[in-house]
Amino acid sequence: MKRRRTFFKRLKAPIPILCYAVCAAVWLAAGAAGLCSDGIAKATGRLYQFELAAEDFEQVGLQRLESGALLTLDGDPQMIWENGEGAVLRTVRMEAAFDRSPREMCLYYTTKEGEPFSVNKRVFAAQADDGSYLYTLPQGRIAALRLDPCSPEENKPVEMTIAGLYVNEPAPWWSYFAPGWAGVFSMVLYPGLAAAAISLVRAAWMWYKNKRGARGAQG
Repeated sequence: MKRRRTFFKRLKAPIPILCYAVCAAVWLAAGAAGLCSDGIAKATGRLYQFELAAEDFEQVGLQRLESGALLTLDGDPQMIWENGEGAVLRTVRMEAAFDRSPREMCLYYTTKEGEPFSVNKRVFAAQADDGSYLYTLPQGRIAALRLDPCSPEENKPVEMTIAGLYVNEPAPWWSYFAPGWAGVFSMVLYPGLAAAAISLVRAAWMWYKNKRGARGAQG
């Protein structure tokens, strides 16, 4: 009981400021950890640049044309690649041209052998200034990739030409501290929710404490 009193007494600073300060510290620590982890992986030869071709993937819902282009056969074309060598994977950049809008483009990944692909483990493409599509993968082991290069409209096949797939291109150090729009949203939302929850608990504790004190005074 004494410890709880001491904890709530120490919450003198505005709770939202404390929550956002903790969030900022965690963000900086995570960025630094990622930078160091990739540095070690490069030094040990596990993180290196390489290229993939469309032929390196198991193709589902796709047909190769004589021109070398790929034609979608259904609404969910897939390109699956197993990371047999256990290389560290951080980014995949795709250069491709489409004869109609590719719509949603995403890259699924698994972290264990034989694990099924899931919407909980996927990243979306960010289009660069040169027109290529960049996928940034999370830290950790990547066992397999499933590239969904496009999402055709019903009965409207897409013809695409993949010029290159480049893995682990060099990234500036500050990119490890760039949270992206989704990260910024999370860093604004969740500390605010945490601050609200802590404030409610604190208010409930103070109400209980005052009520108990009033009963003691009456007794």
